[in-house]
Amino acid sequence: MPLRLDYTAGMKTATIQQVPQQWPQILDWLACDEEVQVTRNDRIIARIVPALSVPAPDFLARAKAVWGTAPAGQPLSTIVDEARGGDS
Repeated sequence: MPLRLDYTAGMKTATIQQVPQQWPQILDWLACDEEVQVTRNDRIIARIVPALSVPAPDFLARAKAVWGTAPAGQPLSTIVDEARGGDS
C-alpha cells in the first residue's frame, strides 16, 4: 500500500504498518526536510522530524583567530625532530 499525503495538515502520513515497509521513502522525505506523521487507527501517534544540521567546526579559522597566520614559536616539525633526538 503506498504512503499517502495528508493535504489537510500539509504533512506526509504513514500508518504504523507502512513504516517498516516504506522506510527508504520516509528517509527520502526526511532528507528533503519534510516531517512524517505516523498513525494507528487513523490517530497520530508519532511524528518523525528531520535532524537539525550542525555545521562542522572550522578549526583552521579558530586557530588563525587565536594565533594569527603565523603562530609564535618553532614549527611543529622542528619540535618533533628535537623530541626524536634531532637526527632525522
